[in-house]
Amino acid sequence: MSRTGPVKRVTIWVRDIERSLALYRDLLGLEVIEDKTLAGPAIAGMVGYQDATMRMVHLSPPGAEYGWVGLYALIDAKPPTEPVPTPREDRLSPGQAAVVLTTTQIDAIARDLDAQGYRFLLRPQGYVKPTDSPKMPAGRYTEMIFFDPDGIPVSIMGYEPL
Repeated sequence: MSRTGPVKRVTIWVRDIERSLALYRDLLGLEVIEDKTLAGPAIAGMVGYQDATMRMVHLSPPGAEYGWVGLYALIDAKPPTEPVPTPREDRLSPGQAAVVLTTTQIDAIARDLDAQGYRFLLRPQGYVKPTDSPKMPAGRYTEMIFFDPDGIPVSIMGYEPL
C-alpha cells in the first residue's frame, strides 16, 4: 500500500529563470500554469535561508494534473546562495537526478536543441523492447539526454509500437 500519491512536480533550483523558461516553456512546449513571487523570512526559512525573495514558475504538459516542472529562483538570499558544483559532462553519476519527458517529436526537438547549442550526453538513439510489461509496452523506444542551463540532465523519450 502506497502512502503517497503520484509525483506532483519536480522542482529545479535555477540560476536564471528566464533562461530556463526559454528551454522548458519555449522549446519543449510546457505551459506556465503559475508564476508567483514570494518574499520574507518565512518563505526563505522553508529552504534554509534567513531571508529571500523566491520566484516560482510551475509548468505542465497541457492538461496534466501531475508531473509538473517547477523552476525556482532565489533572489537576494541571506546568506548569499552558493553555486552547486558543475556536474560531469561525459556521464551521469549516482545521486544525480534527471527530468524525463515523453514526446512524439524527438527529432525536431533534437534539431532545435542543436541549433541553440545545448550539450548532449546522448543524441537520439533507438532500441527495441521486445516484450510487454504492465506499464511499458513492447515497441521501439528512442531516447536522448541533454543538459539544461543549470546542468540538470533532461531525458526525452519517444515510443512507437512494433
